[in-house]
Amino acid sequence: MLPAERRQLIVDLITEHGSASVEQLMEATGASSATIRRDLDRLASLGLVSRTHGGAVLPRNSTTYERLYPEKRNINTKEKQRIGRVAAQLVADGESLILDSGSTTLEVAKNLTGKKNLTIITNDLFIATEIQYDPSTQVMVTGGALRPGFNVLYGSIAEAFLSSVNVDKVFLSGDAVDFERGLTNATFDEAAIKKLMIRAGREVYLVVDHSKFGKVVMAKVADLRQFKSIITDSKLSETDQRELKRLGIAYTMA
Repeated sequence: MLPAERRQLIVDLITEHGSASVEQLMEATGASSATIRRDLDRLASLGLVSRTHGGAVLPRNSTTYERLYPEKRNINTKEKQRIGRVAAQLVADGESLILDSGSTTLEVAKNLTGKKNLTIITNDLFIATEIQYDPSTQVMVTGGALRPGFNVLYGSIAEAFLSSVNVDKVFLSGDAVDFERGLTNATFDEAAIKKLMIRAGREVYLVVDHSKFGKVVMAKVADLRQFKSIITDSKLSETDQRELKRLGIAYTMA
C-alpha cells in the first residue's frame, strides 16, 4: 500500500467511526505503530484529524460533540438492527423493561412486538409512539422536559419517575465506550437519567455498535463492569474483543 493510499484509508476509518486507536489502524492497514504515528502526525498537521493519546479523532469530536438524532439513526443501521434482534431475545413475556433513548434501543423496541404482557418504560418518544406493540403490553413514558431535536425527555420529572421504579431488565445506550473511563455521554442531563436507569434494573445490558468503542465524551455514566453484558456487532475489532476478555467483561456480537 502506498503511503498516500494508507493515509486516505486512515482518514476514511476515522471519518466513519469518529476516532481510531493506533492499534486499530495497524490492524486495518498492516503498518507498524511507528508508521501509523507518523501518518497521524502528518494528517494532524493538515487539519484532517486531531491527535489523541494512542490515536486520533475527527477535528470536531470534542468531549461535548454529539451527532443530531437523524444523523445517528442513519449510521451503522444494519449493525444496530442485528443488535436489536439479539437484545430482544433476552426478553421474556411478562417482564418489565426500561428502554433508554437512542437509535440502537429503538431497534430493540422494534423486535419486542411479538412479546406479550410487557411493561416498557422509556424516555424516548420514538420508542413510545412509533411501534405497534402487542395489545397486552403497557408502555409508560417518564415525563419530563423535551430535548429539542432528539425527541427525548429529561430533567427533574423524568429523574423522579425513574427513582421510583424497579424493573427486570434495562437496555442502555451511550455515546462512547472506553475501557478505562467506562460509558460516557455527551450531556450531563442524559447521563443523570442513564444512571437512574441502571439503579432501577435487576439486569442491565449495554447496547452499542462497534463505532462507540475507543471514545470518551463529557459525562461519566458507568463502569463497564456494571453491565451484565455488552451487546455489540460483529465489526468490533479484535483488539477491543481481546481487551473485553482481559477485563472479564461479558459481551455478545450480533
